[in-house]
Amino acid sequence: MNVVSALEESCDVYFYKVGEKLGVERLAWYASASGLGQPTGLGLSCEADGLVPTAAWKQRRTGRPWVGGETLSLAIGQGYNLVTPLQLAMLTAAVANGGTVYRPLLAESVEQADHGRVLRRFDPEVLKTLPVSEANLAVIRRGLCKVVNGSRGTATIAALPGVKVCGKTGTAQVVGRRSGAGAAGKEAEKREHLPHAWFVAYAPAKDPKIAVVVLVEHGEHGSSTASPIARDLIVHFLGIDREPAGEEG
Repeated sequence: MNVVSALEESCDVYFYKVGEKLGVERLAWYASASGLGQPTGLGLSCEADGLVPTAAWKQRRTGRPWVGGETLSLAIGQGYNLVTPLQLAMLTAAVANGGTVYRPLLAESVEQADHGRVLRRFDPEVLKTLPVSEANLAVIRRGLCKVVNGSRGTATIAALPGVKVCGKTGTAQVVGRRSGAGAAGKEAEKREHLPHAWFVAYAPAKDPKIAVVVLVEHGEHGSSTASPIARDLIVHFLGIDREPAGEEG
């Protein structure tokens, strides 16, 4: 098992070992330097920060020291991690484009209603560069493409004819709240304990035009629940004819 096949098959144990070797502080440094745990710069006052936990954060928050098993959970995105869909969209786009993190925009331009004259245009703004070499990003992209197009990929359902989609499935643990008594209440409580389903993707592989993040609350599996939604969004955005096969993008 290497990083490409670990991404393709979503091998938790591989990333447990990586997290064990790196440690919580180094994992947290790379996550923060990549834009996680902080507002994206969208400009909305209600935007959530997310959370990149560290040993010092846990000590302040709970009064207890960090333990090794928590680093393993951190390495696969579980535990105390809090990440917003927009943060993951920015990170996915940066991985796809070679490492440039752009500020997200709500609009491309503002036009005069009656004449269509452009009053203001919003140009792309670079926020930072991922702290990862192009060689390592290429390895990551190879793994992400295997997720959708490999024989053992966890999101082969998102594959499209003529365009190579790359992505990663995921789940987020949740703690359900108690519902009312009775059979209906117990069934609702059971549903609320199901994990959230995640899928991040970009396409086409060689010349990315779109990055997509889908979160389905209590959807359980990113592979079967979230990835088909992302696939359909990519189809719509790129205007893909899903029937005839062509050369890969």
